[in-house]
Amino acid sequence: MLPSFRKNLKYILPVVILIMVFGLILSRVYTPDPGIPEPEIRIHSDEAKDHIGKAAEVCGMTASVRFIPEIGGAPTFINFGLPDPNQTFTAVIWGENRSKWESSPESIYPEQEICVNGRIESHEGTPQIEVRNPEQIRLN
Repeated sequence: MLPSFRKNLKYILPVVILIMVFGLILSRVYTPDPGIPEPEIRIHSDEAKDHIGKAAEVCGMTASVRFIPEIGGAPTFINFGLPDPNQTFTAVIWGENRSKWESSPESIYPEQEICVNGRIESHEGTPQIEVRNPEQIRLN
């Protein structure tokens, strides 16, 4: 049996190497979407700055909702507390995700009491959550 294995090794080895290289390439190119993390805490939008890095449900009154297609990524900003630039918290919807809403976010969320689920990040000193789908936002 051993001589047969050695004889076929010249065919098996390149296939194994090819599979390993292909797997390495895929692991560098494909990164699965981590999904929406389960909220660890539920807080008011004024408290978000104290919980950077945590998965949370952040609730509060929207102060302004602006779609800005002219800038990179075509974001929609849902600002809480006060309008931009004095907001206490922002939920951002990038243009690539806007089509997931049946109506435009700026027609749904102005002056609404809402909760946003996701991981709180800091952008230029303002806490924010990136919203990828409508299920992350709940009308209160």
